[in-house]
Amino acid sequence: MHKLTSYTYLVFLSIVLFSCTGKKSIEGDQYYENGQYEQALESYSKFLKIYPRNLKTLYNRAMTYQQLGREEEAIADFTKLLKLSPRHLEARIALGELKFARADYEGAYYEFDQAVNVRKNSSLAHLYRAKALQMLGEFRKAKKDYGIAIRLDANNGVAYFYRGTLEISQKKKKAACNDFRKAQTLGVKEAEQALAKYCK
Repeated sequence: MHKLTSYTYLVFLSIVLFSCTGKKSIEGDQYYENGQYEQALESYSKFLKIYPRNLKTLYNRAMTYQQLGREEEAIADFTKLLKLSPRHLEARIALGELKFARADYEGAYYEFDQAVNVRKNSSLAHLYRAKALQMLGEFRKAKKDYGIAIRLDANNGVAYFYRGTLEISQKKKKAACNDFRKAQTLGVKEAEQALAKYCK
């Protein structure tokens, strides 16, 4: 009887804890959406003290760190998340983006390549891998990946734009301008500047 009572108490306690901390996670989401990143960070951190392996909140806190310019802490959270869930596509791409922004193109390539392995039909993953390959001088592979990204999503204007930049670097002006025009029609603002510069 005593054991049953203790078990019932523990279940009750866990429900109470989740109810209280769960509110913190939801509260954090609301703060994040309102651009109140410091408050969001506080809420997410309180939740993660109780549930350190909660993937959604860990991802949200990493994104919050990123918004606050605290890149090292964002990288730490993304890395921890990926150890818990190696197939988490959004975290893999976000970590790759951080490495890419730091000019760590090999590190970025690794993350984007893993993202492609997780979801081979992701236009976004192929696009990002292509960008890393382009920066690493692997132009043929990059162009192939841009092509796959476009084939998977014909409205991926960013893929058209970056393929255009690759073609310009290879002095393939006609092909590049065609891609810039397509990117422009798909709403990529940078394409307008590229057209003005290369396609008069």
